[in-house]
Amino acid sequence: MKVSIIIPSKGCAYLSYLMRGLRDQTIKPNEVILVVKSCDLRSVESLCGKFSLSCTIIEQRKGYFTHALNIGKNEARGDLILITDEDAIPLKGWVERYIELHTAYPHIAGISSRDIYLDLHELRIIQTPDDMALTTLYRWAVRPWLDPPLPLLKKYRLGVYLTKNLDVKHGLYIPSRTCYSLPFRGVNMSFKANFTHDVWFPEHELLKRAPGNEQYFGLQLVLQGFDTIYTPNNPVLHIARNESLSRTRDKAANIENNLMRALIKDLLRKYGFG
Repeated sequence: MKVSIIIPSKGCAYLSYLMRGLRDQTIKPNEVILVVKSCDLRSVESLCGKFSLSCTIIEQRKGYFTHALNIGKNEARGDLILITDEDAIPLKGWVERYIELHTAYPHIAGISSRDIYLDLHELRIIQTPDDMALTTLYRWAVRPWLDPPLPLLKKYRLGVYLTKNLDVKHGLYIPSRTCYSLPFRGVNMSFKANFTHDVWFPEHELLKRAPGNEQYFGLQLVLQGFDTIYTPNNPVLHIARNESLSRTRDKAANIENNLMRALIKDLLRKYGFG
């Protein structure tokens, strides 16, 4: 099974940590597709050579984050497409584990796993909201009644799903148990290429961070009759930065959230669920 890895990067400040992690994999990827913006291309080329990775480097000249993902997806030639971020550090068996999982689940279109925040300066793990006892209690005692899923996503209720108001919610089994789930986070996703020919990430001139783009991508697969799952046992370390730890609620973020809901509504109507 040939593996392509898509990595969008703006600035490339943390890219060396990721590339070192890919070099040390028990099974190396067949290709690493770097879609970079505001980066020193020679430095990126040097990293690929230093870590003996087969890289395709594409300079992104327009668009935002999801445009970079679509550029990478269009370029990928592997049977399996893995997507991560430049500030991720994959554990040694990350690629091999995804190959094993996709072999074990031949009819599953996409498999995602979790990220574990790493304080790079103090070299310690930071607890995420998903790991907190209060969050777990809320998901078990309150969420099933307060935030039921769209009827279309009923069997996804234990994982990541969309509510009737098209909000993204995490169910009872996140982050600790395997379940049907829309993609969890963009830093750690994988898809069978032959299921995703007509599936793309959302793009719009107002979408910069594009919150919920992972779930939008997964929803397309569900609407086409496929399934996606979550498993906790193939994590990546995720370098803790303000961007990854914060959950912005400013005006721009609200605009993007509302726009994503509108795009999801359009997608549901397209498939007769409006």
